[in-house]
Amino acid sequence: MQAHRRKILLGAVAAVSAVAAVTAVGAASRKDPAGPPPSADFAATCTPEAMTAVVAGLGAGIEVKQVPNGPQLPRGTKLVPAAGRVPAYCQVTGSYVTNPKTGKKAHFLATFPERWNGKYLQLGCSGSCGYLLMNDPAAPPITITAQGYPGQLIEKGYATFGNDLGHVAASPVAMGSDWLKAADGSLDVDALEDYLFRADFVMADMGKAYTRAFYGRVNGAGARITRSYFSGCSQGGREALIAATRFPEKFDGIIAGSPVVNQSGILWHGMARALFARDTAPAKLTPGQIGLLKSRVLDVCDGLDGVKDGLIQNPAACQIHPRDVPICRPGEAGDTCLSKAQADSVSLYFAGVTDPAGNLVQPGMPMSDQGYGFVAPVPAGMPIDADMRFLVGKAFDGIPLATAREGGPGQIDALHAVVDAAAYRKYLGVLRRGTVMPEDFAKLLKSKARLLWYHNLSDEILTPFMSINAYKELAERHGGYASLRTRIRFFGVPGTGHCGMGGDGPSNFDAASALEDWVEKGAAPNALLARQLDPAFNNLLMGKVDWSRPALRTMPLCAFPQMAAYKGTGDIKRAENWECRASDTRMLQLGASGLQSGVRR
Repeated sequence: MQAHRRKILLGAVAAVSAVAAVTAVGAASRKDPAGPPPSADFAATCTPEAMTAVVAGLGAGIEVKQVPNGPQLPRGTKLVPAAGRVPAYCQVTGSYVTNPKTGKKAHFLATFPERWNGKYLQLGCSGSCGYLLMNDPAAPPITITAQGYPGQLIEKGYATFGNDLGHVAASPVAMGSDWLKAADGSLDVDALEDYLFRADFVMADMGKAYTRAFYGRVNGAGARITRSYFSGCSQGGREALIAATRFPEKFDGIIAGSPVVNQSGILWHGMARALFARDTAPAKLTPGQIGLLKSRVLDVCDGLDGVKDGLIQNPAACQIHPRDVPICRPGEAGDTCLSKAQADSVSLYFAGVTDPAGNLVQPGMPMSDQGYGFVAPVPAGMPIDADMRFLVGKAFDGIPLATAREGGPGQIDALHAVVDAAAYRKYLGVLRRGTVMPEDFAKLLKSKARLLWYHNLSDEILTPFMSINAYKELAERHGGYASLRTRIRFFGVPGTGHCGMGGDGPSNFDAASALEDWVEKGAAPNALLARQLDPAFNNLLMGKVDWSRPALRTMPLCAFPQMAAYKGTGDIKRAENWECRASDTRMLQLGASGLQSGVRR
């Protein structure tokens, strides 16, 4: 179970080097020209004493204080002066009660810009959560969480709130799960409920009440929230989908990026690969072997969208079977072939997971250009057998939870993971409140809320086929794509890694403005302008993002099932030479790769 949180995954890759980044970028930001000093009323409200008065009577047991897992604000409050385009803002940390019956608490981070736009924005976190960083709009990694550029949300005037999902991690990248065990070694149901949905559910009301009280005190009059939004990527993407399906009435618009759709399926895919790696000890692919596979995939798949440009717009359309790799003959070694164990590991990575009857449990990874370094051995922190057994219980002692099988039944015949159906159902049942299934979206579709959903198509951490399968099924259930797109729009981001970290494709776009235009102006996004940032001046992991510099490449991201179409003339690296065509359905095309990964027909 240790991975039950480590799990959600290396979406915590998102936080790599983030602490150092905060220091480095903070130093750089101090060189920005200072803006006007905050008003006396705003400054007077951003003090520990005033904040204590602000939260008094709001309910939810709110305490303003310094927290162990976020910005270290003395007594929980800090006034930050204006710098450059970013106005002065007040940051507050503390805790709130998520379960009045038990007194269970979660930590929060609130950011109040002096120039408030009247809107509330709740931000998801990443990885296993437990730390207030990826949902901090003042910290550089917010670019990964919410797209755009550091400081944009403060600049736009949003009052933002984030939480740690009810537990404390030692660092932004810590992935342990001891917090899920009660003192007697049993499952801490209170902690699990906070993680799955409750911390966000309670915050949706608490954060709005706090926002109204704060700006009411600043202005000396009642404050009204005009719009409410939610945004997150990875773990935060799962949180966004939970908000969309469990309590959409609390938000006008929601952004879900590269989300954990079915965390149970993800974990069992990882467990099966871990068991295989334990038993066969496949060697890690060499750079030469990785280059061999990448080259073959690009040769076969790159031109399927009509342009050889290094981007695979629809990895599910590739006509490559996971077993179609050169296997070394006895005594042969080198970069031109793979060992049998390596080839098996490749197949398990790309092929979908099924139950014994061939029903899909979890799609495999995209055969594009990001994930080969993750093929073998299984990445550190992936779940292992004992972790899963903690949740399924002793009834499954002695029963293999997952095995590897080649052949059917079902559409997947490559070597793939097969899970024990009863054990998987038990595990899914434990996590069901925090797992999103297509049948869960009916409430959203009856609400006023809009959902902007995207997934990086070369995501090496969370397969994009989870999102694509879910969106396809939603279209089948709710009258087709044209009907579905009135409330939910999905965008694939080709050639890009998890939450836009890595890859050769344009991955950075203004998600917040796109959602605002849809919700507030009725202008539904048919295309999102994406930018490929120059790595010489921009590094998402280190929090350096300079939108003032020309992008290396721009391209429209088209609403599914459309795919960006080259107009036939002009620089292929400029967005104006591409278009999204209403009649285009090329993202529905399937080849051997997509079928073996378990992509829905």
